[in-house]
Amino acid sequence: MHTTTPTGCRGGGVAVISTEKARFRWASAAVAAIVGISVMGAAAATSAATGSTKELTVDLAAETGPAIQPAQGLLYGITADATQPAEEYLKPLNLNSFRGGGWFAGGWRGDGYTLGPKTQSEIDSIIAQATRLKAASSAPDDFHYEVILSDLWGSTGGAPANSLWPCNGGDCSNWVQFITQTVGQLEASGITFSYDIWNEPDLAIFWAPGVNTAQYNQMWDVGYATLRAVAPGKQIVGPSFAYTPERRPAQWTTWFAHVRAADTVPDWISNHNEGEGGVPAGIDDPVTVAQSIRDGMTAAGIEQRPLSSNEYQGAGKQTADTTAWYVNRLAQSTYTTAMRGNWNCCMTPNLTGLLSKVQTGWAPNGNWWALKTGADMTGTLVQTSQQVDRMSISAAKDESKQQAVALLGDIVGFTGSANVKFTGLDSAPYLVQNGKVHATVYAITEGVLYAPKIQFSGDLPVAADGSITVPTNFVGAHDAASIYLSPTETQTLTIDAPAALASGQAYDVPVTILNSSATTASNVSTSLGVTASDPAQTAGITITCSDGGETCPTVDQLAPGESTTATFHVALSPSTPALALRLVGTGTLEVNGATRTISNSVDLIGTCVVGMNCEVEDGTLVGGACYATNHTGFTGTGFVACFDTTASGRGVSQKFSVASAGTYTLDLRYAAGHDGPAADVNRTATVTVNGVSQQISMPPTTNWNTWGVATTTVELAAGTNTVSIVKETGDNGWFNLDHLVLQPPAQAGPKVEITSASRCVAGKVVLVITAHNQDQGSATVTTETPYGTASFGSIVAGSTASKALTTRKASIPAGAVTTTATAMGTSMIETPVAAAICN
Repeated sequence: MHTTTPTGCRGGGVAVISTEKARFRWASAAVAAIVGISVMGAAAATSAATGSTKELTVDLAAETGPAIQPAQGLLYGITADATQPAEEYLKPLNLNSFRGGGWFAGGWRGDGYTLGPKTQSEIDSIIAQATRLKAASSAPDDFHYEVILSDLWGSTGGAPANSLWPCNGGDCSNWVQFITQTVGQLEASGITFSYDIWNEPDLAIFWAPGVNTAQYNQMWDVGYATLRAVAPGKQIVGPSFAYTPERRPAQWTTWFAHVRAADTVPDWISNHNEGEGGVPAGIDDPVTVAQSIRDGMTAAGIEQRPLSSNEYQGAGKQTADTTAWYVNRLAQSTYTTAMRGNWNCCMTPNLTGLLSKVQTGWAPNGNWWALKTGADMTGTLVQTSQQVDRMSISAAKDESKQQAVALLGDIVGFTGSANVKFTGLDSAPYLVQNGKVHATVYAITEGVLYAPKIQFSGDLPVAADGSITVPTNFVGAHDAASIYLSPTETQTLTIDAPAALASGQAYDVPVTILNSSATTASNVSTSLGVTASDPAQTAGITITCSDGGETCPTVDQLAPGESTTATFHVALSPSTPALALRLVGTGTLEVNGATRTISNSVDLIGTCVVGMNCEVEDGTLVGGACYATNHTGFTGTGFVACFDTTASGRGVSQKFSVASAGTYTLDLRYAAGHDGPAADVNRTATVTVNGVSQQISMPPTTNWNTWGVATTTVELAAGTNTVSIVKETGDNGWFNLDHLVLQPPAQAGPKVEITSASRCVAGKVVLVITAHNQDQGSATVTTETPYGTASFGSIVAGSTASKALTTRKASIPAGAVTTTATAMGTSMIETPVAAAICN
């Protein structure tokens, strides 16, 4: 869904496509009911947790099918030219599908319903994105880019009321022309695309004529026939409804009946699983929804076909635990593939919220690591307890990689312990060495996470019943966890970085690689680099091995439990801007004959100071707050959005350093357009400084491209202070935040009264300035005039002093003089001067 609200814009489309039959996961009508319940083995468990500990199971001997990784798809999240994000954040996700359609230029509608420069730029973008994404996939021949034709047409949310929607008045000629020309170019590129006819037609902002109306049916049928002619044999997907059958059953029943009768049933059935008010338990569950869709096909007499959850995970659930939950439930469903929804639309290189914007650039967060674990679940899926009290678990084993991987995540903010019992180890003897299994537990936490946090790593003895039990602990409410059983897991890299890097200084930085696996590593090499959001900022920085060489020596062998440290000499030139630099450590080693690369990073960021624009997009974003650039007039690289009215806990924090404690003024630069749930009321948020909170009010601005300033006072301690702005319970949100400015409080100066008069002396105007000190102490007073300075020196309390200034002019116009009075602070006084003429 695309919007123009403060959430920026959510991508709208679906997609998931794969023409290879080996990747299909679907059943005939006769077995649909069975597949929907038991494709992963046992039905979902719902036993109550014992105390604060959940008991979960993985049966490695019970294989349930190939690990096709349905959740490894995205909706937008890379730049229009496909150059960003960096390969290190794209390739490990092993994406198998992507959904887009241009979106950014206005498309066919923006060109006046013809193929003009806007449409062409979006076609070029689609081809560029598909080319890069296929190259980054481990199976490029199976990778599919699903084109959202409605995005390319220009229906990206809130199209003008006078838009000429396809088949308006029964005339579909322009719709046919659009598909023929745009899809014709895409087909000529030689890239295999799939085509989504219209995204979210059940939402008026995307299809104003209304779903399942005569115009909608005509648009669908004509679009289907035209695609069959222009792109024969290529997949068509739909209906891409925003609402599931549980939430709008009649809508689905009507649509199934029409496409069945018109013989325009798409090759794949697509829908969204984003509803936070859906069922069960307030969220659209892919397992439940998939079965409902299959039941609908059966009832309509439609042969079963692959399913695509072409947008999953709602805006209020953008946390690591929910990402893991969706990865698991999609693996346990009969969906073939799925696209993670985009709530920070669309060409921002954040991989749909998997990366966070920080001062040094883009960085992976817990969502990224949860999806990366999904990519690591290769080989064969095995039976699990699936879901226990909303805690989900899925697992796969892979003999070729000598590993088994399990992922845990929930949707209720669970904290506490979970024990995972792995049975059937005799079916995976490659995991057992000398009666023990090497287990590694990673905590996947919210926020920026450059390397996974190891919660446990060690050898566990196999019990008499052929099992091991791996304990996990969920400290944060939005934590997820992953478990790797493998003798080659894990090696870690740590950087012992200084607190900051200062211009003109040099530092020795130790980088340590620890082999926590049960296997000896060999040919271990270590390197250290430096990056910044602007590469030019790293100019003049040199990094060498502390022994004087360009690189540090390679270590031949690193036994289990051993570590090696390489120390690097980092030297900054005097011109290096050292506010925000990222040190990146990389280790390369061989384990069991295979080359492995590990890395970690440390951000060295200076704090904000009084008077500077402190860009909030460079701060720490929490609770689903997002980086955005879809409105104009912001400073820095963007702004922070997604402060919607329904979700609490979304916010951002920044650090400020001040020399002395006191009361300071904090300015918030924000935008708050008149549209949306908050309408014309003042928007509110909570400002918290060092644990002390207060609400701030922000009047609406003219539109979302107009920025205002809201001001409050805060108490700061000497040193570093954390300032956060959060949409809490009781706040209405619905604003975008650009930057913060901290100013010292205005000093209370002395009370001094200034008067002015004039007289004529020898035909020239003489200006007489009189100062009366009304304060209780002495004050130093100086007055600036257009004709010179009147310095009164120190005027004692209650006294009056005058100064005469000759202007050397026969007449003077009306004007003003400015007086500065200083005593335990400063007062600035503006005093009018009357016009005068001397004859």
